[in-house]
Amino acid sequence: MRKVLLTLFAAACVASAASAQTSASDYEVIHEKDTIWNFGYNDVNLYSRKMHRIDITYLSKDHEGNDVTLSGYVAIPYDIYNGSQPCDGILLYNHYTQMHKEFAPTNGYSIGEDFVMANPLSPNYIVVSSDFQGFGVTVDMPQAYCYGDCNGQASVDMLLAARKLLDDRNMSQGKFLFNAGYSSGGYDAIATQRVRDMHYSDEIVFDKTFTGGAPFDLLEACRYYIEHKDDANIDVVCMPMVLDVFNQIANLGFTYDQMFKEPYNVKFQDWIASRTFSNAAVMDSLEGKTLSEIVNDNFLNTSSEEYNMLRQVVKSKSLANDWTPDFSQRYYVMHLVRDNTVPASSGREFLRFLSKFTYEDSSERPFMKSLVPERTRLQTNFVVPDYHHTIVGGIIFYLNLAATLSAYPVMYYDGELNTHYADLVEDATIMGIIQKLEEKGYDVRGAVQKLTNGGTGGSFFDVLAKIENTLNNLGTNTTEVLQIADDSGLEILDLIQLYQYLTTPPDAESANQGFFDEAETVVRKSETEPCLTDYYQQYLYNWLQENNVNIFDQPE
Repeated sequence: MRKVLLTLFAAACVASAASAQTSASDYEVIHEKDTIWNFGYNDVNLYSRKMHRIDITYLSKDHEGNDVTLSGYVAIPYDIYNGSQPCDGILLYNHYTQMHKEFAPTNGYSIGEDFVMANPLSPNYIVVSSDFQGFGVTVDMPQAYCYGDCNGQASVDMLLAARKLLDDRNMSQGKFLFNAGYSSGGYDAIATQRVRDMHYSDEIVFDKTFTGGAPFDLLEACRYYIEHKDDANIDVVCMPMVLDVFNQIANLGFTYDQMFKEPYNVKFQDWIASRTFSNAAVMDSLEGKTLSEIVNDNFLNTSSEEYNMLRQVVKSKSLANDWTPDFSQRYYVMHLVRDNTVPASSGREFLRFLSKFTYEDSSERPFMKSLVPERTRLQTNFVVPDYHHTIVGGIIFYLNLAATLSAYPVMYYDGELNTHYADLVEDATIMGIIQKLEEKGYDVRGAVQKLTNGGTGGSFFDVLAKIENTLNNLGTNTTEVLQIADDSGLEILDLIQLYQYLTTPPDAESANQGFFDEAETVVRKSETEPCLTDYYQQYLYNWLQENNVNIFDQPE
């Protein structure tokens, strides 16, 4: 009997110890209130929405991989909270760059998510957002700016804690789950997707990850900044932030005097350490300054020992390391073509990263770039040639996100794409539209030839050359147009074939050959001479090389 009692006592102790351990999804409510989110700019509010915000603490990992208690919020539209409106899903939102401690999400500062939720579309989603390390209850810790492992884990753990909170309150979480962020928040959204793919694929399935203006490749961003170190039109806060944060959390040992020139050695220490300066105040102080006026020369020299120390630690924390993306996931990737805060070339590296993967049993790529959603797992939007990262880029991103959140409950039912919408999407290509019109009796090619006096204007590249002056007057050029086409998934060969079709007389022997038959559009090579598309392809690569443009892989 004594042995049985001892066994029962030991079992009870084990059970008690197990129940006392904190799991990653545990949370504690620290604050709860009703609040108002507004849609507008510069204190001009066009639309408002009442929200119920629940601030919590939860367990995650810090920049060194140790347990840490972070804070975040669960924001519920009030009509969902009071039961008058059903919930469509959850938006896991990653906030963009902040410097002032009062601008943490749990301090009531909405930084983009208000644009998404408080607009006439009124998406019926619960918003979940982490303060991230360095804000909220961890304000005394180093900020983990663009530190992927730490912020990705923080966002995932915040989602798990929010799910438990909603379950405990018997609140619906809806069908859909989106992961999103803009600027450094876009970087953190990618980091969140990476952590999910590597460790939580059975627990978390995102319907789509939305990322905009993100510095996916920090080294490419630094290369761009260094290349433009004397350009006063480039916003110069990002590289100093990367330099300062990675120096702190990777213990590189540089002093502010070693990193920054006077008076910025003192200014940056105060800006970052005190957490009492807003983004706007810092940007105003740096307006018109160049990177070479702020950062010490050794960090702007890619051959220096100091820069190589930074390069090694940034490279070791690259989001591309050890990550094979889950092919079932979807992405929306947006960037302004001439972004003067986060270079488009850094964001473009994310397109290249995703595009390189192929299915194991074929050479087909799961992530094919396209402007058209639902035709692809990699929807891209690199078509706006503007500089204004925050105002123009941010508004475009948040409105696209709001539109998608609102459209999904209509586009999908029972987890399947609406068949009518799917049929429309299937034909949503230029050649597909032309084919449908011609099947209905509209002579598209005849109309084009009539408008162009019945003849071709020369080769595809002759036409590009002829419109160069027009493009210049519009503030762009042929190189940029080709880059935009490539970023947007518009294959140059498809454009060439479209041009050939529209400018070829109907009675020509090859008038219709290869344009509607997928098997015929494959680039072919003759043993004696290349076919026409091969010639154009090689012409294009030669032309791009002569103009120092590298946007395509060299053809085999």
